[in-house]
Amino acid sequence: MTTTSGAKVQPESVLVWRAIHLSFVAIFGLGAFVHIGLALGNPDSYQPFADGALFDWVYDDWQNIFMADPRLWALLLGAGELLIAALLIFARRLGYLAVIAFHLALMLFGWGFWLWCVPALAFAVPAAVHTFRTERNARPE
Repeated sequence: MTTTSGAKVQPESVLVWRAIHLSFVAIFGLGAFVHIGLALGNPDSYQPFADGALFDWVYDDWQNIFMADPRLWALLLGAGELLIAALLIFARRLGYLAVIAFHLALMLFGWGFWLWCVPALAFAVPAAVHTFRTERNARPE
């Protein structure tokens, strides 16, 4: 859109979608560094993470798999979050699918995580739909 003065102005909706997108990039990018820091500094801090899990198998698997080598798994978790941030930049559709899957999986760890995940999904799902629609419409036929 162009104003009468000739200056180009972004429609407000474009700015909102960009802000949502950059927020998810930042959340996952910073989350990666938090997990890497915890892995290197205090990997045992992950011990109580699954205490409120919705299913016994989530708690058991957390204790038997993740806590068997929390430093390794926390580094992998950090790498996974960094990958999601990169996907959001370079392969936006796949990035949003990863964001949604990540939050759905996180919800298995207990009702408290729903306080974060439900609002995050309330932004991620519409952003993913918007991305799928706009990228499909932008492709040359």
